[in-house]
Amino acid sequence: MPADFPFDVVAFDLDGTLADTAPDLTAALNHALGVLGRPPVPAEDVRHMVGHGARALLQKGLAATGEMTEALVEQGFPIFIDYYLEHIADGTTIFPGLEAVLDQLAARGVKLAVCTNKAEGLARRCIDALGWANRFDALVGGDTLPVRKPDPAPLFEAIARCGGGRAAYVGDSITDTDTGRNANIPTVAVSFGFSDRPVGELDAAALIDQFDELIPTLERLGEAGDWLACSICGSARFVARQKRGYVQCDGCGSNERARLLWMTLEKHGLLVPGKRVLHIAPERAFAERLHAIWGDGYEPVDIDPALYDFAPNIRKIDLVEDAARLPSDRYDAIIHSHVMEHIPCNITAILYHLNRSLKPGGKQVCCIPIIRDGHSAEDLGPLSAEDATMRFGQDDHVRTFGGADIQRTLGMIFRLPESYDLTVAFDEATLIRNNIPRINWRGWSPNSVLVLQKEDLLLTA
Repeated sequence: MPADFPFDVVAFDLDGTLADTAPDLTAALNHALGVLGRPPVPAEDVRHMVGHGARALLQKGLAATGEMTEALVEQGFPIFIDYYLEHIADGTTIFPGLEAVLDQLAARGVKLAVCTNKAEGLARRCIDALGWANRFDALVGGDTLPVRKPDPAPLFEAIARCGGGRAAYVGDSITDTDTGRNANIPTVAVSFGFSDRPVGELDAAALIDQFDELIPTLERLGEAGDWLACSICGSARFVARQKRGYVQCDGCGSNERARLLWMTLEKHGLLVPGKRVLHIAPERAFAERLHAIWGDGYEPVDIDPALYDFAPNIRKIDLVEDAARLPSDRYDAIIHSHVMEHIPCNITAILYHLNRSLKPGGKQVCCIPIIRDGHSAEDLGPLSAEDATMRFGQDDHVRTFGGADIQRTLGMIFRLPESYDLTVAFDEATLIRNNIPRINWRGWSPNSVLVLQKEDLLLTA
């Protein structure tokens, strides 16, 4: 991270944020409409149609002047594109104060990116025409990836192409602020862009009226504790993890489900001394922290303890052989995350014996990976690593849990909620602050954390 600035990367939307492209977009739209026999759309109306790409702009223009059909879009789209390419910066202007801000950010070591729904080729042509051929470190357009904003993937891609790190986003529309929220990245909205609604309704992290306000605003947003903070260690810096975006804490190494486990333990009053807790396959992010709280009451275990030498006093347990030997009514809580898909035996028996080992009122706080719209499957027979990976996602998995039939699998063992909704337990501000991506908030997912109380067991005589 730059020594004197809180963000490694600042990404910008293009149309309505970096530049006023409305004059040339209006000209291209009205040229295409004229060829199709339609009247022109007023320039002020076009400003509020921009933000979802050229094709969407043409669709809106057709709808505003009569019937919109896909046949007309197919006919008019190449006319629009050909004209726009020839006149892409005839009337386009850079917003006042922007060049100085870009200079200052670059001088402070900040990487600069463009993340736009404009097709990448058009965006590149526009940027080059504005004299910015070497200004930005990354450009991701609306067709660079299979998805576009407000999906967070294009923003994550832009940040990754800049080398990663802590990032902020600057935009002008609801598409931009939704993208920032979906990425759990602070988004600054500009008031002078193309928003189709009052900018105060965009729910941005901050709003600026001119670009000379941007750097002070980013400095304020970047102050520790003012935006993101890991629920386990308090770090405000997150780094990329595989394809899931910037979810890994750079301080303790926690991912989103580890933070959710910690938040859930805290919410249920378990992070206090005097508890006895069994922790299966302990997380590196908080094993020592849990030992510091519970002392000798903390029992970390795994089938291969050598993999968990960071966990104090870890011992071996093979759940296939040892679950039935666990003492009854011993634990206040049992923690496990992404364990059940590995166990090559009847999973109902394992979950029953873990439940039996809980004290009255005790809880399993666990993350069982559930495929959102998938179906459960299992194979306890001999599997090659290739077969296991193909069928279950990893070479040492023997089953998957599917959201489509969860009530007929886990739901026949324990009383489960009809649907999964994290916002019932945590307010949105807390989930955002602890960097829990929105895709995990509602609906079953591989990061769904469950609290299975002893009394939730449905297998009774």
